[in-house]
Amino acid sequence: MGAEEELNLAPLSKEELSQSQPPPVKQTSTTKTGEMIQHGKYLVEAVALCAECHTPRDSNGQLIMDKWLQGSPLQWVDQSGQKEWASYARSLVGLPEGWKESDMVQYLETGILPRGGYSRLPMPPYRMSHKDALAITLYLESLSEQNTKRDALINKTEEELQSIEK
Repeated sequence: MGAEEELNLAPLSKEELSQSQPPPVKQTSTTKTGEMIQHGKYLVEAVALCAECHTPRDSNGQLIMDKWLQGSPLQWVDQSGQKEWASYARSLVGLPEGWKESDMVQYLETGILPRGGYSRLPMPPYRMSHKDALAITLYLESLSEQNTKRDALINKTEEELQSIEK
């Protein structure tokens, strides 16, 4: 039996794909920062699958795209009887409340929360590269209209971004 059969995964139709598109990434003033944000978008959507928990669903189980990554109850956790697991996935738009950019990068690199310890399951303890952690952080920050740090991030010099890649 193949992996798709074991997981009961069926490919999405063209109509389903067109209905399930996250909001577009805002364009930035530097190409390098824009590339990092696009890489972060790819990691969030296709690798880490953040929306599966952090985006609410409608009554049909479809992601509510107007509330992309804005936090969601994890009803399936309550139904599973996993009492020690988190039952709510917090908003990731602009970064979790009270977190700085360095907090998010550290968390994605080490799995350790800014105040120590680890997230409750079902959140996996990520161990990303610095480049990937920064790319996701930049993407999440780009989703917030109220983020006052974004202008400073966009204006990072080409040299600073190149040093991160090395």
